[in-house]
Amino acid sequence: MKKEVGNFNDILNIQGEDIPRIDDKLHALLEKGKARAVKILPGASTKIFGKKLPYAQTHVSITFDSEEDLRRCVRLLRWSDQRLLAIGSSIAWSWERSIRKGMEISFSVNWYDKEFYLKRSDAFKDSNHLSYFSMFGKSTSDMRIVTEVLEKG
Repeated sequence: MKKEVGNFNDILNIQGEDIPRIDDKLHALLEKGKARAVKILPGASTKIFGKKLPYAQTHVSITFDSEEDLRRCVRLLRWSDQRLLAIGSSIAWSWERSIRKGMEISFSVNWYDKEFYLKRSDAFKDSNHLSYFSMFGKSTSDMRIVTEVLEKG
């Protein structure tokens, strides 16, 4: 059964949590990002891992056709950031900052453990992720995804 969460169909019903609406501060940043590149979300990486360097980074850029879809994506990114902060360093990956420039959102995933990265680096292709991408009208073929290994090992 699908659960409505705000304007979202929570296909996965992750913990039955509500995806927070965009508050005034985030709204102002999103508005600024229409004209120039603006950091809209800080990401959880430095709060969880401090100055530890990741093993690898996956950089993602998505260009949207509508403001509504762009904002749905931002809401999901922020929700995921908040969940990672609640979990803390018991995980091996985290979000880096998210940036809006025009109708594009870009963000990075930092991978802190080589074995975890090798096992999960293609997670964005699984059915769970694909369900969420469809909430904002996108699939992996609509995203520019580039991964770079930073640490040899």
